Amino acid sequence: MSDKQRSLDDIDNFWDLDSLLPQKRPVMPRRELSTDTVEIEVSAKSNNTDHGAAIPPRDGGLNSPRTTNTASMPSNTNTQSTPPTPISPREEARRLREAPLRMRAAQNEPKPLEPYLIYEPDSSIIKRVAVSKWQTKYNFYEKFSTDAHRLWNRTISECEPVSFFSYIPQYNQLSYAQLKWYIYWRSQVRNGKYPRADYSYILLYVYEILNCPDLIEPARGVELLCDIWLAYRPKFPRIDNYLCEWLCDYCLIYQLPCPTKRLEAISQAVVTVATFKEFYMDTSHTNDGAASILAYSSNYDWRTSRYVSNENIELFSKHISAAFEKVYHELLVNGGSEINAAPAQIVRDAYSGALCVYDMKRCLTVDYTSYTRSPKFKIIVTDIIKYCENRVRMALGIKARLKVENITEEMKRCVDEYFDRELPVKKATKSKPAEVVQQNEYDKLYEPTSTTLSLENALAIEQKSWSTTEILTNSMNDDEYNEAGDIPEPTSVDIAAPQTDISQFITDTRISDTSISGDDEFALLISSLGDAEITALRSLADGDSGGVAKAAAAAAMLADALADKINSAAFDIIGDSIIEPDGAGYRIISDYEGDIIKCLK
Repeated sequence: MSDKQRSLDDIDNFWDLDSLLPQKRPVMPRRELSTDTVEIEVSAKSNNTDHGAAIPPRDGGLNSPRTTNTASMPSNTNTQSTPPTPISPREEARRLREAPLRMRAAQNEPKPLEPYLIYEPDSSIIKRVAVSKWQTKYNFYEKFSTDAHRLWNRTISECEPVSFFSYIPQYNQLSYAQLKWYIYWRSQVRNGKYPRADYSYILLYVYEILNCPDLIEPARGVELLCDIWLAYRPKFPRIDNYLCEWLCDYCLIYQLPCPTKRLEAISQAVVTVATFKEFYMDTSHTNDGAASILAYSSNYDWRTSRYVSNENIELFSKHISAAFEKVYHELLVNGGSEINAAPAQIVRDAYSGALCVYDMKRCLTVDYTSYTRSPKFKIIVTDIIKYCENRVRMALGIKARLKVENITEEMKRCVDEYFDRELPVKKATKSKPAEVVQQNEYDKLYEPTSTTLSLENALAIEQKSWSTTEILTNSMNDDEYNEAGDIPEPTSVDIAAPQTDISQFITDTRISDTSISGDDEFALLISSLGDAEITALRSLADGDSGGVAKAAAAAAMLADALADKINSAAFDIIGDSIIEPDGAGYRIISDYEGDIIKCLK
């Protein structure tokens, strides 16, 4: 042990861990490499006189002009006759990376061949269809086509169901038990029976129909596709997103019309999810497509009307659809400029998302008239439906009407022609006098006397009442009774009866003796309301939702009390309320808005 005394610095250095680490080796500085072009001298003995092209500088970018270093060229070389410098692979790769992604995607897209089928369908919307094959070929689904043809007519006895799942189901994915169940289930479906099955079996069955047009007639294929769609969509709603596209392609490829009648029950859901909506809105003269247009091209659903019930919904549906069909074919088909319908074109990759062999893959180019891009068309269709509903209401005796503003008089005339022929309004007839009911003798004793209203009789009754009043007031005075208890004779003083005009007791109800027609029903309602109620309705008609509160404050009432008073009067006359609350106050119910505004003027 050393006898040297340790200092404080030595004690602090104990914690210096850097001193324990090995020393780093010195790093030699790297020499910068020169990338400049150098001149190479060739010996005169060499017979090779081709010096090649000059090397371009490294700092030249894609956008910088390419220059040649003339200093590196022999003096006897003519710079004007130098051939163009080739582009290096590195610069070519850089140029491709800088190209727009959209341009590169367009270059890699498959291109369709010349169309082998061009036709014009019998349609009011679809004008021209061109069908062609794709230039790209593939063969990874060819085995599916071979298996489908081999198993097409295979049948099997009843067996137990087996679960199966696949995103793109194929025959080679099925086990022996799954294949047996699929063949049995398929035979049941072909016979119109639809047992419970997994979604993958349904897709496999659909793929069979799409890829085997040589084994099944396309017209029959459409029926089978519709049948399985309607049968299994309640269990698998997502099937709408696929079959609405594949069925459209299948019909366009084989020149078949849209099965509108078969899909009428689900037309609203189909048109909503379909990409090519006009295909399901087709209203050709050979089928009924009004339901599809009414489902998508209207901002108003007549089924939600307060006057549509389970008893009359069939009547509303039948006549609204038929009347709209008449207006569409007579006025709207050829009125493209009036409803802002413009020609359009769509290019479809047939059977997108489905398993499809190369021979069945098609490209569809469809020229059509686009209604879905026209807001004015929706407004016109909405008002036509409202006008048709008003005519059905008239036939049922319902007084309320919907407000219609955006259709022409010619459209109204066309609708009126249909309803005058198919559902005319019954004319009001005078009621026959009620038959006299035989009464018994006892009831006749309590029967009121029937006398005509006469001013003379009324004055005589009043005179007698005043005389009776005088007798009764005198009899109450005890001093005027004699000892015998006889009632004193009336004095000769005549008490002048007040001269009153009997006409002031006859209330002017502003109602004539004749029966009030349905058109005057709202006029009667307005005439029965007070000043506060009239003021509130005028404010609501002008768009002021706080009109009820203002009129109620002026009349020292609550807004709710005034609204109840208006609705109570309306319920007694038309059988319904006429105002309802909204977020800011109150508003007139749209069904009665037009009639009330007309009567307030």
